[in-house]
Amino acid sequence: MAYKGMGQIDKKELWTIPNIITYFRILCIPAYIALMACAGVNADPVLLYIALGVFAVAAASDLVDGWIARRFNMTSGIGMALDPFADKLMHISVLFCLSLCTGLTPLGESMEGLDVLGVATMTASEGWYVHYAFVILLLLKEGIMVCAAPLVMKKGAKVQANWMGKVASFTVSVGVLLAFFHPYVAFADWGILSWGICMSYAAAIGYLVDIIKQIRKINSGEMEKVTAESAKTTDSSNNPLADKAAESPAASYSVERADDKDAQN
Repeated sequence: MAYKGMGQIDKKELWTIPNIITYFRILCIPAYIALMACAGVNADPVLLYIALGVFAVAAASDLVDGWIARRFNMTSGIGMALDPFADKLMHISVLFCLSLCTGLTPLGESMEGLDVLGVATMTASEGWYVHYAFVILLLLKEGIMVCAAPLVMKKGAKVQANWMGKVASFTVSVGVLLAFFHPYVAFADWGILSWGICMSYAAAIGYLVDIIKQIRKINSGEMEKVTAESAKTTDSSNNPLADKAAESPAASYSVERADDKDAQN
C-alpha cells in the first residue's frame, strides 16, 4: 500500500497492521499512568516496575510497526501523523508521572536517600525520580514545534527527520528507562536526560532554520510568478492589436491582409 500523502487518507488505511500497533501504543499510555499513580499513592515500587514493563512493551512496539510498514509497504498518511504523536505523548506522559508520582507522593519519600548499596545518603533531591524542570523543558520544546506546524502546513514546507532528532529521541528514552531506577543510579539518569533534551533543542533549531529557508524560497517563487504575470499583463495592455490577434485567429488574418493592401497602394 503506497503512501498517498496526508490529504488522501483512505478509510482502509486506518486498520493496517502498523496503525493497529500504533493504536495499541497509545492505549498503553493511560495504563502505565494509572499504575504509576497507584505506585506513588501507595508507595509501592512493585507497581512502578509493572508500569515500566508496560512502557517498555509500548516502546518496543514502535520498532515493530515501523519495520512492518517498511517491509510490507504499508505506510499511510494516518500512520505518518500518529506515529510521532504517540512517541512524543509517551515521553512527556512518562516523565510527567515519574516527576509527580515520586516527588509529591509517599513513594519518593520511602525511596529517598538510598544509594546503589542501599546505604542511606539523605539527599533531599533524590525524592524526585525526574525533576519537574525536565518536564517543563520538554513541554516548551514541543510547544514551539506545535506553534510552527500551522505555518509549515500553510506554506507547504516539508519537514524531514534529521539524525540529531533521532539520536535525541533515543537518548531521552534511555534516560526515561534509567529514571525508573533513580535511587540506584547516582543521577546518571538525569545526566542522560539533560543531554537528550539539549540535543532535542538543537534538532528543533535545525528544523526551524530549515523551515525558514524553505518558506523564503516559496515566497520568493510566488513573488517571481506575480511579477511575470504583471509584466505579461502590461505588455498586452500596451498592444491592443496583439490582444485581438491572440483572441481571434480570424481577426489576425484580417489585420495581416489589410497591412498587405496598404503596402501595395
